[in-house]
Amino acid sequence: MPTPHFAPRLAVLRERMMHPTDYERAVYYFLEEFAGDKEFVSASDCEKMPHLVAALDKVVSQMLGGALRLEGPLVSYLREHRFVHGNAKADGRIVLFFYSEDADTGMLMIIPGIRGEGDMARFHLGGGLTNPQKN
Repeated sequence: MPTPHFAPRLAVLRERMMHPTDYERAVYYFLEEFAGDKEFVSASDCEKMPHLVAALDKVVSQMLGGALRLEGPLVSYLREHRFVHGNAKADGRIVLFFYSEDADTGMLMIIPGIRGEGDMARFHLGGGLTNPQKN
C-alpha cells in the first residue's frame, strides 16, 4: 500500500534532524507526528536490524556511562521511505529511536534521562544499515 502522505512529514523530520544542536525539535516532532499514528505504525514492518541495534547499544552505553545492551528492541522499518523507528529498554529506562537511511542520521531518546526527563543523542551509522562502520 503506497504511503506518499508520509513523505512531507518525513522531509520535515529529516530537516530537523540535521540541526547542529537542537535535537529536541526533531524528537518532539517525531513524537507528535508519528508516535500515535496507527497508519504509520501499521505500514512499518518489524525487522531485526542487528547493526542498528549494536550501534544503539553503543550510544546508550556512552550516554548512561556503562556497557549496556538494549532489552527487547522493537525495530520497525518503513521500507518505502527508508525510515526506521522503534523502542527498547536499557537499565530500567525507555529508549525511543528513529533513523533515516537517506540522511544516515538517527535520533535516540532515553526516558528518564540522567540530566532530566529525557536525554537525546544524534547518531550516524557511517555505512548504512547493512554495512556498519567499524570503530
